[in-house]
Amino acid sequence: MIYSLKEAVEEITLAGYQLEAEAFELLKILHHEEHFKLVIVETINQARKKDLKLLIITRDMIETTLEKLTQEKETTEMKIHPRTTIPFARDIPTEIEILQDGSEETDSSGKIDDFNNYFKDRFQKLSKIIRERLDFNSAKEISYALEKKYGEKVKIIAMVTRRRERTEHLFLDIEDFENTATLMVIREKNKELFEMARRILPDQLIGIEAIHGKGDLLIAEQIVLPDVPERKQKKAKDPINAVLLSDIHIGSTTFCTDAFEKLILWLNGKVGNKKQIEAASRTKYVLIAGDLVDGVGVFPRQEKELSIPDIYQQYKLLAQYIEQIPDYMEVVIIPGNHDAVRQALPQPIIPKDFAEPIYEARNIRTLGNPSEISIHGIHILMYHGRSLDDIIARVPNLSMKTPDKAMEYLLKSRHLAPEYGARTSLAPERRDRLVITNVPDVFQAGHIHVAQNSVYKSTIIVNCGAWQSQTEFQKRMGLDPTPGIMPILNLQTMEVNMMNFMYNEALS
Repeated sequence: MIYSLKEAVEEITLAGYQLEAEAFELLKILHHEEHFKLVIVETINQARKKDLKLLIITRDMIETTLEKLTQEKETTEMKIHPRTTIPFARDIPTEIEILQDGSEETDSSGKIDDFNNYFKDRFQKLSKIIRERLDFNSAKEISYALEKKYGEKVKIIAMVTRRRERTEHLFLDIEDFENTATLMVIREKNKELFEMARRILPDQLIGIEAIHGKGDLLIAEQIVLPDVPERKQKKAKDPINAVLLSDIHIGSTTFCTDAFEKLILWLNGKVGNKKQIEAASRTKYVLIAGDLVDGVGVFPRQEKELSIPDIYQQYKLLAQYIEQIPDYMEVVIIPGNHDAVRQALPQPIIPKDFAEPIYEARNIRTLGNPSEISIHGIHILMYHGRSLDDIIARVPNLSMKTPDKAMEYLLKSRHLAPEYGARTSLAPERRDRLVITNVPDVFQAGHIHVAQNSVYKSTIIVNCGAWQSQTEFQKRMGLDPTPGIMPILNLQTMEVNMMNFMYNEALS
């Protein structure tokens, strides 16, 4: 029979004790656990032995009980227990390298030349990637194609400026540094190519094999995206884990307090079954991909959905959680669109002016969005994911339910925000720092609030979900988030498991 939280409080009261507020919050987290009643009974017994004049049950007393129970033989398999041995990951040296920090200073002056240089840099980087393909290493310019005779085949690299779709034909306006042309895709000639062309966005760079038609018209035979190559999956030698988080949204009325506090307890080895405790023991890295807080003034009438209306206090509460993460774990943080930084990508680090408590709580690494790191030789691309909204809205057959497929699309495009001028704000810098120049072993993002993972050409794709339940905006949009689900990556096997802190589910 399930022993409820209400019954626990009543038993503590009947025993003549009051319950400290923090102790009650801990009980709220633990009350679904199998041995919850045993924890209550033993805590009361320990309180009686102390013969306290102030009859108050504190959080420390409950945690002490948890430690005692794990040392007893008959409770070695219980689901609630702190560590009694040194965590495996504590003895593993930290191996982290910052490959690319998105917070590096902007080189934009705000002039029109910056836009020209931005797209010129994008073109050069992505065309170089396309030319790495054996079948496009000798691709030419548009002007070369237009000089060909009618019916001759050509291969070129060009940027799409506009897409126009008709019932049986699709037209892509394309350009390079010197010329423009129109690429026609005929449905009946190649239905698969037609469907692919429907998924191409303006400002994307593509490789084209075509037949020269009349004037500036080219008839498509093949279209390729920059894409990532097939390669062998890289693995770390040490059996350690990385926890991948995003979208915590501290300060929101829908922040999942109990679930997040249970996550912190798990990181400290205090909740979970034997397998989960072992996974916590091997956790060396906590990577947080943005939206640490809900922010203030991010969207109209947001104040109605805030439990903490002061952004400084939001970061202060977050710092209290960050401080409880074990000191041997490396914490890496990038910002999201709800954090106190500029909206335009790339985003700088969260400034100390707003988030000083986080910097003071413990040693952390704060980077810009996006950033690239290497941990134990595994290349991880950390990106909050704001552009996923645009991709899902604009590309056929993508859905909020499967954000990992939208992330796969970004890998194929080799760009984190392919379309300029959509809802995702991009800084007009002289260099395009959103090109995925180096292929990551792991691509981490969030923003969509739906936890999903998959593998594309040996790159592990992880969308981290959220720690915020459904908001009013999400209800209107028909978005059903998956709060409290945490992806955990085994760096030795490169397997991703989802741990559910909302419903006490074991690692899959």
